[in-house]
Amino acid sequence: MQGALVYITGLSGSGKTTLAKAVVKQIENTLGIKSIFLDGDILRECVVNNDYSTQGRFNMASYYVKVAKLLVDQGFVVVLSTISMFDKVRAFNVENFKHYLEVYLEVSEEIRKQRDSKDFYKRNTIDMAGFNQSVELPKNSHLIFKDNFDINSACEKVLYYLKDIYAK
Repeated sequence: MQGALVYITGLSGSGKTTLAKAVVKQIENTLGIKSIFLDGDILRECVVNNDYSTQGRFNMASYYVKVAKLLVDQGFVVVLSTISMFDKVRAFNVENFKHYLEVYLEVSEEIRKQRDSKDFYKRNTIDMAGFNQSVELPKNSHLIFKDNFDINSACEKVLYYLKDIYAK
């Protein structure tokens, strides 16, 4: 079995976790493959890291992809949802994962503010990526979904890419 990384990225409130969970379910239901869901927020909690400075975020982003690499190299399909605000981390992914699918959720600030499930906007959170902290947005993602994208359609498109890997 070949491992693969599905890297779902976007700013807070873009729907990364929602899409990632749906993709994991569809991978299992459609391809019959057990996949692993990694969420940036949960991984951060596991290592008790509350450093949201630019350097702190870079360190965590690097950690996330190294954990994913460990699992992918063992043949797992990993679905990782993370803000991923660094070109350098995405470049690492392209270089180091044979089977890599980058999905960018390009959702307007207006929609993200409406969703605000973690009250980041409401609390005017300091060091919030893309709001009061600069980010390097993805420029070469395989798939881009905008604003109020349809989750089912997005899942189908992700599965289309994965089916190609596992058909070989």
